[in-house]
Amino acid sequence: MNGRDYTIKLNGFEVGFFTGVIMELDDGKQQELKPVWDQLIALKRQFEEEAGVTKEVLPGGMLKLTDKHGNVIIRAPYPFEVEGKKEELL
Repeated sequence: MNGRDYTIKLNGFEVGFFTGVIMELDDGKQQELKPVWDQLIALKRQFEEEAGVTKEVLPGGMLKLTDKHGNVIIRAPYPFEVEGKKEELL
């Protein structure tokens, strides 16, 4: 590569899509894309903050996400949300 930085614009769906694609790659390819991963996670956090998302770990380990409008999603946490963390979520 020529050492330049490039900027692309992504919406929330696209951030989630590319995050999911990288999560499915083998460890070697994930390491190669770590700078992209870090940027995607930063965007995810920014979108969650703007939407007023709160997170709660439910009994059994499920994750409850609630936005500022009261919309609720309950799902299993992604590995990157809980790796090395007991109570704290990304």
